[in-house]
Amino acid sequence: MTLNNFVEKYKGVAVDWDKAFGAQCVDLVRQYWQEVWKVQQPEPTGTQGAAVFYYQHEKRAKQKRQMTCVSYTTGLQPPIGAVVIFGSTSKNPFGHIAICLSADKDGIDVFEQDGMANSRAIRENREQKGAFISRWNYDRLLGWLTKKEE
Repeated sequence: MTLNNFVEKYKGVAVDWDKAFGAQCVDLVRQYWQEVWKVQQPEPTGTQGAAVFYYQHEKRAKQKRQMTCVSYTTGLQPPIGAVVIFGSTSKNPFGHIAICLSADKDGIDVFEQDGMANSRAIRENREQKGAFISRWNYDRLLGWLTKKEE
């Protein structure tokens, strides 16, 4: 399956990959890893959140074996198909994870799913209503994961 096929299949669909905690951002990414990257699932994070995929990359054997973790520095842009990881905020201590559709100097277009009841999600009437495309700036970007070539 291609990235474009994945987006078409899941746009507007609430993906609950692990059937726990409802449709969260990590669920959409795990579904992507399964269907597009076809990799073994990295170790579960439990309730630690999305940012753990960045902060604990070196300690996560399956993830480290199958994926490369790149730290964001000003000027770098994630490649199409990379899994981008955003840091936490005072309202979201878990961070956020999404799939890069495109990037330029001003921001990143992502395919994401938001499980948090935040004001933006409520204002846009999309809380837990499925995966969608949106644009993020680089303010909270920690880095990204790419699949290692076999």
